[in-house]
Amino acid sequence: LHTALGGVDLLVRRKSGVPLVTLGLYAPRVSFDPPAKAGLAALGIRSSVRGAGDFDAGELAFAFERIGGTLSPNTTADWLGFGTTVLNCHLGEAADLLQLVFANPRLADPDLLTERGLMAIEAEQVADDMFRYPFQLGFAAAFGDQEYGLPVGGLPETVPSITPDDVRAWHSRELLGARPVMIAVGDVEPEEATATLAAVFRDYRPSGAVQRAESVNGRGKREAERVVRRGKAQAALAMIFPGPRRRDPDRYAAAVWAAVASGLGGRMFEALRDRRSLAYTVLASSWQRGRAGALVTYIATSPEREEEARRAMLEELAGFREEPVTETELVQAVNYLAGQAEVSRQSAGALAGEILEAWLIGNGLDDLRDPGAAYRSVTALDVLQVAQRNLDPELRSEGIVRGSGIKPPAGG
Repeated sequence: LHTALGGVDLLVRRKSGVPLVTLGLYAPRVSFDPPAKAGLAALGIRSSVRGAGDFDAGELAFAFERIGGTLSPNTTADWLGFGTTVLNCHLGEAADLLQLVFANPRLADPDLLTERGLMAIEAEQVADDMFRYPFQLGFAAAFGDQEYGLPVGGLPETVPSITPDDVRAWHSRELLGARPVMIAVGDVEPEEATATLAAVFRDYRPSGAVQRAESVNGRGKREAERVVRRGKAQAALAMIFPGPRRRDPDRYAAAVWAAVASGLGGRMFEALRDRRSLAYTVLASSWQRGRAGALVTYIATSPEREEEARRAMLEELAGFREEPVTETELVQAVNYLAGQAEVSRQSAGALAGEILEAWLIGNGLDDLRDPGAAYRSVTALDVLQVAQRNLDPELRSEGIVRGSGIKPPAGG
């Protein structure tokens, strides 16, 4: 059930069972962090749970615990906000608390500085992660040091530069300047729950005119690769190809491609790990965001076999551009994706997340009608065309973490 108020959209879905309701208050990101301040939005959201209105951090946590829930901050490249799950009889009180945290966080200097220190440590830990860091490097090569090329949590060199005044200005400008959406999924009557939420948000208005989300500059300044050496007996390589965005109609075919290519029974796993013993880990995925998309792959191998692994990965990807996937591969992938979409709806939290994504970066509530139908309509030709359009090796960017003492491959 959708209800548009003057300043907020309300989306309520009944899910019978346990007497709980999952709800969240989220806003679309109208702009990306400035490159020199990457991590700004995440710091603002994370610091907000350290106190709001008359509540300090402990009192705010206790206010949520008293009604059966906890407060969870959420920051992505496309939206940000806060969520909780509480007893359904406390829906109105939980909504009041979420609005308080969203609109009136304390954002006191000591809290911001403490959270900034934690984020700086986390950013340094990512740089030592052989799975996450190659992707971070790959997206930076693909998009540049801006927009989707910057990690949501910031970089070791950018997080310490964010000041408390930066955060407070960001909150007033970006969070309060956006039109938020309140989502509630649980054992509630939609009309009654909507009336309860409307009473909480009836007077809420964004500050000033609601801004539209900025566009992405795209991949025009794409780099071929970004390489970092580490003192590890391992090499890890992420490849970033163009791909469909969340709203593009061929996104389902891209997901089917990823299911065929990846996983324990996937084509690349069998070819690169089982048959050639090239990889510790191998995967493929369709990365779909509101303003950009990508087909991505990853392989971790021994340092001396990095170039061999790269060639083998490109050979397997070339096969997807040359011939359609087999009927067996197609059926298995479609059944997996359709089943996964249906099973995920057993969780109120997952269903709320699906609604949020459809509303903010998808094609609206029509996306929710049959979660498996779009996958079941994908053909082998659809998958072939997605591969042919996007898996051109000349269009790829690479993020590479290279083990110590390994010379770069020819031309690398």
